[in-house]
Amino acid sequence: MNKNHTTRALLIACIIIVCTLSFIQYYLVRNTYQLTRNDFYKEIKEKILSITGSPVMLSLAERTKANLRQTVTQYVTHPIDKAIFLKLLKRNTQESGNQASIYLKNIFNKDPGIQGISYKSQFDEIIYEIDGKSDTLLSAKAKPVIFSGDDFHTADVITVNKDMTLSTGENLRILIKQSNHIDASSHEKEVFKRMAGILSLAIGLIVAVIILLYLVFSAMIRQKKLAEMKTDFANNITHELKTPLSSVSIILKSILLKEVQTKPALLNDLLHSLNRQHGKIRQLVDSVLDSAMVTAIKVEQKELEITGFLHEYVNDLAIANHELITEIGTKPQILLTNAMTLEKILNILVDNAAKYSEEGSPVHLTASHSQTHYHIEIGDQGAGIPVQYQQHIFDKFYRIPEENKHTVKGLGLGLYLAKQAALQLGAELVVKSKPGKGSTFQISLPI
Repeated sequence: MNKNHTTRALLIACIIIVCTLSFIQYYLVRNTYQLTRNDFYKEIKEKILSITGSPVMLSLAERTKANLRQTVTQYVTHPIDKAIFLKLLKRNTQESGNQASIYLKNIFNKDPGIQGISYKSQFDEIIYEIDGKSDTLLSAKAKPVIFSGDDFHTADVITVNKDMTLSTGENLRILIKQSNHIDASSHEKEVFKRMAGILSLAIGLIVAVIILLYLVFSAMIRQKKLAEMKTDFANNITHELKTPLSSVSIILKSILLKEVQTKPALLNDLLHSLNRQHGKIRQLVDSVLDSAMVTAIKVEQKELEITGFLHEYVNDLAIANHELITEIGTKPQILLTNAMTLEKILNILVDNAAKYSEEGSPVHLTASHSQTHYHIEIGDQGAGIPVQYQQHIFDKFYRIPEENKHTVKGLGLGLYLAKQAALQLGAELVVKSKPGKGSTFQISLPI
């Protein structure tokens, strides 16, 4: 199994673990919520039952029973339509029911634990029996008769059922199913408040696992990129050193030949070639050393007339096989910077523009300024840089993938050194590029 398959398998395993942990946490939190909610509702139920069991409420309940008994007796002795009976029942029990409702609201408003809770009492079923015969005045399937409280409709209520049997002296029995409903939905936040600890712990645990897995995978990806960069660096520096070292070996062998030593002109050419190859090797070594020391070097910044500096720079600049087109202007501008460090950045950018564009194509150097910055742009008409690689080109040893081709020599250090040098000057170095339309690097120096 290769590294990509291993990484993919680990990622899938981590996703499964996070999903499983999330499901377990959801199950535990849901059960905790149900238990906490049941305990809370039980407390409310007991508190309200104690209130409804007070002498005032019991007295009102007896009055309601008496009104109910009277209404049923009236129906038995003078039969009327059942719909009219239900209206009559509601009217006869309304007074005592309203008094009970007002009393409960006053008590509820005085207790923060049950403040805002709705309460209602209703008849769900009424059946009377007389002389062995029975009749249903209110069916359990019909709409109940609410005689006290508010007519609220919600599925999340606390219900207290009460069955009663009333008797009269005329051999009349009344079977009643009564229910009291408590709506505590306004206190739902109290349930979440009570389980805040377990809820926070569950969420924190899941977040911590996700962050931990993210950090692990980030470290793995960084290590993978670092390993790839080291491999690329080793391949590149081997490739870059191989040619000059081979040339040096051939030149040295040639110099030792007697027929070469007897020809001063040929010997002089070989020595010049040896010097050039030595310069290439030294440049490679210097680049590697610079990359290791660049962050430790502090540059001294002095006032510099940037317009004159750029004119002198382009006058001394020679680019083989390319035309340099400049647009600098003549107005003097004083900056606080370091001339040698700035020249180093320009050399790297101009060298890259020449290397990564076709022979004969122009290299542009333009200068402009805003209220806060002086901008220098180096542009070419090369192949450009794909968008996905632009964020990495300033990384150490990074080179745009070319599928093991080496069309342009280098170690991936030039733009890294330029970026670090720009930071030393307090400047910003950015790239603007489109594939097939070249690249432009902009240095923004603070004024």
